[in-house]
Amino acid sequence: MRHLVLFAVVACGFAVGSGGTLQEAAAVDKSYRVVDGTADARTYNGYRRYHAGCNHCHGPDGVGSTFASSLVDRPLDIEEFRRVVRNGRSSGGASVMKGFANDPNFAPYIDDIYAYLQARSEGALGRGRPKRVEP
Repeated sequence: MRHLVLFAVVACGFAVGSGGTLQEAAAVDKSYRVVDGTADARTYNGYRRYHAGCNHCHGPDGVGSTFASSLVDRPLDIEEFRRVVRNGRSSGGASVMKGFANDPNFAPYIDDIYAYLQARSEGALGRGRPKRVEP
């Protein structure tokens, strides 16, 4: 047990000591990278793409509206998200979302939009336009 704890401490020390933060070390499996409120290019692009089309129904910053559900309160996993965005969804009632599989403004950027929404859902990004890493 003591060796396992020591290994975890050493591993985090290497991650933090190599120029990262503990937050970055814990976010290795995330589709986004946010450091001190600054989003990587992919996540920032997701913000832009989301607000170019998705926010009309799902509300600003993914919080939902009276028309469509929140995308940050109960996020879908990446595969389900891709399927819904590409194929659309009908709840059986009056709510219907068309698919975007053939839309060149959204289809190639589904993973970027997901990265933005994942960062919002996990509290890595707040509401509003995020700062972005400069190229």
